[in-house]
Amino acid sequence: MSNNNSIRITVASCLLIVSMVAGLFVYSTISPKELTAEEYKQIGFYKLVRSRQINNFELTEGDRKFSNNDLKGSWDVLFLGFASCPDMCPMTMKKMSMTNNSLSAETSSKINFRMISVDPVRDTPEKMQQYVEAFNPSFTGITGNIEVIYKLATDLTLPFVPVVASDNTNYDMDHSMNLAVIDPNGNYFGFFKSPHTPENMAKVLESIVSFN
Repeated sequence: MSNNNSIRITVASCLLIVSMVAGLFVYSTISPKELTAEEYKQIGFYKLVRSRQINNFELTEGDRKFSNNDLKGSWDVLFLGFASCPDMCPMTMKKMSMTNNSLSAETSSKINFRMISVDPVRDTPEKMQQYVEAFNPSFTGITGNIEVIYKLATDLTLPFVPVVASDNTNYDMDHSMNLAVIDPNGNYFGFFKSPHTPENMAKVLESIVSFN
């Protein structure tokens, strides 16, 4: 082999290596990555170190039973509120709808947005479904036994103060404004801390659905 051929092969090999290294660098720079725990936290989402199993429960969605098995197979965003809430609940529901509308079609198809009533005395299954659909036709409303709801709220660290046998039919309720995120295995994955920003919520959901 002549010296010229040897030099050309060496140069070509060096250029190939440089090209491969440059390509890997560009790929690692521009390829999408899951947000880090700190990045999640900065925009209002707290991812659990380890997803937490939810105890069995049975509630009502419309005219059918709703249990923890219905939380499997997709991602779920759960809000615990009540239909008679004058301000914070409708505001939160509106932000959930804005978030859903901001998601890519692929991500949106993998997420359910649900509201669970903390006021089942006043929130019948029919009322709950009408309430959530007013914000987004794809949303579902859930109600049921107050004790079951309270235990579920405890599992999800979404506390509220139950109102039982009140003489005042126009009572208000204290409850968490955080939103729980459930993974496709039906486990508690993390939560959005209030106040909520639809843009940030959409960013978080795109990330967790794509990389988990």
